[in-house]
Formats: sequence, C-alpha cells, structure tokens
Amino acid sequence: MKPTIFISRELKEDSIFRTRLEAVGAAVVGQSLIEFTAVDFGEIPPCHWIFFYSKKAVHFFFEGLAGKEVPGRKWGVLGKGTAAALLAQGITPDFIGTGEPEGVADVFAEEAAGQVVLFPQARESRQSIQQLLEGKITAITLVVYDNLPRLSFGLPFCQVLVFTSPLNAQAYFGKYALEAGQKVAAIGDTTAAALHRLGIKKVEVAGEPSEQGLAAAAVELIKGEQ
Repeated sequence: MKPTIFISRELKEDSIFRTRLEAVGAAVVGQSLIEFTAVDFGEIPPCHWIFFYSKKAVHFFFEGLAGKEVPGRKWGVLGKGTAAALLAQGITPDFIGTGEPEGVADVFAEEAAGQVVLFPQARESRQSIQQLLEGKITAITLVVYDNLPRLSFGLPFCQVLVFTSPLNAQAYFGKYALEAGQKVAAIGDTTAAALHRLGIKKVEVAGEPSEQGLAAAAVELIKGEQ
C-alpha cells in the first residue's frame, strides 16, 4: 500500500521534502496547523544586531516596517532557510547558524558578546537563543506576529507524522491520538521533547533541521514499515 506522509508545513510542488518522498512512492500531505497574524510593533529600538529565528519572523518584520530602512545593524539568522528569506529582502546575513539552537548560541556568543541584540519573533516564541545567551548579550524581544494552534482542520490517516515545531505537535495531538501503525518524526530535539511531553514515546529526530533532514528521517520510518 502506498504510504502517506504528513508534514506540519505548507509545501511547494517542487519542495525537496515532497520530491524525495514521492520518489520512493509515498503520498505527501503538507499543512501547517498554526495560524499566523501580524502584530503592530512601532519603532525599532536601538541595537547592534537583529536576529531572526524563522522565515515567518523575517516576513512579518519587514511587512511591519512598510518600506522603512534599518541602517547600521548587523543581521543574524538561526539557519539556512531563514537566511534565504532575509536574502529575498535584499539583505545578506552577517551570521548564519546551523539551525540547532545550542550550537548556534555558542558561536553567536562570540560574534555578539556584550552587544544589544533585537529578536523579532512570535508571541509564543520559545526564545531558545535568548535563553542560552543570558548574561552574554543584552536581548530585546520584539513581537511581530501571533502564532496560535488552529482549532479547525482535518487530516487523513498518515503512516508517518513529521512535526516541524512544538506548537504544530500540540495542535495535532490536541485533536488526534497516535494510532496503531503511525510513526513520528521531529525536526529537532526541542520538538522531540514537546512530543515526549504529549505522550509520544518513540520519535525519530532529523539529522539536520532542513527539508533534506526531514525527508531522510521520513524515508527511514517508511523503510521500517517494509
């Protein structure tokens, strides 16, 4: 039987995750289980760095700026996907992390030690880098969007469930229970820990927090079924 894979994000037709899974005969359902809305944030406070956790933060930050420039700052991002979003705004990041908060915090601490760093983020952000850098930088939180679990959605039975954030996991298991025959993958340790708290004992963690890493994890879970 053709396996169906759920991933908790919207996918383009040519996304690496979709093409990799379809190449091994799987069907893919890509749907975010989070609602996003912009938050007015006013003026940008003085800072040395502006650091983004996600592509969504980049989008809502520049949408809120409405064309205003932010000169004289350095720009940092958690990973490659967020770097691409910043490049699309015409800005080359001064710092690009690997996507894993612990390692990123260690390296970024050397770049920004003692400086003021602005973090545009969601209202429900985990603030992972800020917490890890406590005492090493001066962090300013700037809420630029709201992110809340969706209450109304429907999904087919999927043999593999791939979660890209704790909030997506919370939304899914707030509606569905883990059924017999389903396997679960997470984008990283933070999402895996959230799944454990939700009662999901066995979670495959992607080797890297990217579509390639998520696809590889999903393929391994499919192979385990064969």
